[in-house]
Amino acid sequence: MSNPYLAELVRRIEARYNIDSEDMALGDWICQNTTLRGRPFSFDRYPFQQKIADDLHPNLDCIKPSQVGLSEIQIRKSLGFIARNRGTTLIFTMPNEKMFKRMSTTRIRPLVEEEKAFNLETRTGEKPTRSMGLYQVGTSFMFVTGATEGDATSISADVVMNDEIDLTDQQMLALFNSRLQNSDWKMNQRFSTPTFSNFGVDKGYLASDQHVYLCKCVACNHWNDPIFRPQFVCIPGLSDDINDLTEIDTDQIDKGKIDLMNSYAKCEKCHAPLPLGDTAMREWIPKYPSRSHHRGYRVSPFSTDRLSVEYIVTQLLKYRARDFLRGWRNTVLGEADAAGNGRLSDADIEACFTPQMEIPKIDKTKPTWVGIDVGQVCHVVVGQGNGVENLEIVRFAVVPIKELNNHVEEILASYNVIGGACDRFPYTPNADDIWELSKGKILPVEYRGQKTVNLVKDQLSEEVTHAQANRTQAIDIVAAAIRRKWWRFSGYGNQKTMISDHLKDMVRDENPETEAKWVKLTGNDHYFHAGVFLALGIKLKENQRGLFDDPRSVVAIAGASVGGQSSNLFGKQKITPGGLV
Repeated sequence: MSNPYLAELVRRIEARYNIDSEDMALGDWICQNTTLRGRPFSFDRYPFQQKIADDLHPNLDCIKPSQVGLSEIQIRKSLGFIARNRGTTLIFTMPNEKMFKRMSTTRIRPLVEEEKAFNLETRTGEKPTRSMGLYQVGTSFMFVTGATEGDATSISADVVMNDEIDLTDQQMLALFNSRLQNSDWKMNQRFSTPTFSNFGVDKGYLASDQHVYLCKCVACNHWNDPIFRPQFVCIPGLSDDINDLTEIDTDQIDKGKIDLMNSYAKCEKCHAPLPLGDTAMREWIPKYPSRSHHRGYRVSPFSTDRLSVEYIVTQLLKYRARDFLRGWRNTVLGEADAAGNGRLSDADIEACFTPQMEIPKIDKTKPTWVGIDVGQVCHVVVGQGNGVENLEIVRFAVVPIKELNNHVEEILASYNVIGGACDRFPYTPNADDIWELSKGKILPVEYRGQKTVNLVKDQLSEEVTHAQANRTQAIDIVAAAIRRKWWRFSGYGNQKTMISDHLKDMVRDENPETEAKWVKLTGNDHYFHAGVFLALGIKLKENQRGLFDDPRSVVAIAGASVGGQSSNLFGKQKITPGGLV
């Protein structure tokens, strides 16, 4: 006959304690204490996951393709950490609210509710706190959130787990990391499908010890780091002359000349098939073991034997049909894209620089334009010429915000300034000061809306207050001007490298499922935006004669009638040295 008191004691012990020991790795704990579809969880399907699950390095970046189960690992790793370490707080971030709600509802909540390991008794024996954004496990807490500023500044934590960081506002990542300051753990681990080279998770991985999951050839003992390139892939029937596997001919596949079903990953040295699924022949090896301060893992489709060459090629053909090879590289191969035509090249930028490093002799007969990117440190460019298609940038300056007014006054006194624009944010009062100081020639502009440009006026006084511009279209203007060599740079002094870096820090992200947008890589893009505001100042002036002669002119919103004429702000009017025609 069973003892009810003993049974209750066993129940309480099981509720309070999981299978654990001091030397048990976190991955082993996950296998011992959690299940998947009713069976004990294991790494048998994807053995490469275990080392990543075990790793509690305080500074970690992991590059992942899709379909390799790493989001599941990150969730179990996060919950396992707070279950094993009492009184700790972990923040798990997703790029936005929509993704956070989906992850919390479909992945995290079911796991927490179903697993005994995450239903430990609280200190008071009360029911643990559970909501979409907060999961209590014993005396520890896991906050799940979209990457918003409110959450990033209101929660202190021991661990921050950032999922899909390439889709996350990079400034928010820094804010979340700051929440670790008072912790003994101070652990921040970042996982993501990559997007662009030297951005997000790819940038972090490049700075790390760069672990790769090598495979030893059973025929010649050569260690391979297999990637989707001809030297590692055998596709029967494919020409040996092909250098880029993205150029596989669909017609050759349709006609049966290429045999995808029998394709495989091969040794780059002896060309024997690689044993991708044999754990005895696989090992994580760091490329730079001395970089102990920063851990990095790069997972590829060849990190497992479950994603065949046939699958990779099939996905290639689907993405290629949508003209979205970047998406295939990112999600299927787990590789960052070099950005190609979406980023200004060194050659394009170099062609714009003239030998004239010093500021050219001032010519007050030339129409002059000013562009200002506003911040604690402002970046100012001065251009002279007859329009966006023929412009010489004659001055580049980095100016503290406190000295901006004096700097602009000097420009106004020295040049024939007839137009320009400055960043309305983040310091609107400073932008308004420039508007007044320039007597309406340098207009505050904010990136907002779908229209290429849109003038905004006060609802009561009907006075122009600022303009709005479509960010993507505005940046496109400058990118086109540089690629077509319409702009020439002089007066840059010792800033050539800085200017080049700023112009290369933006990438045009083109996705067929969303509108194109320009993405920052590091945030050092200030001269690029100064050039954008300069170009917007020219466009505004070209298409509205005399609009800015009076800073309090009453005008209609763009597209309406002004003075009996349509205010088509991006029309075809041109400027001659004598002024507008």
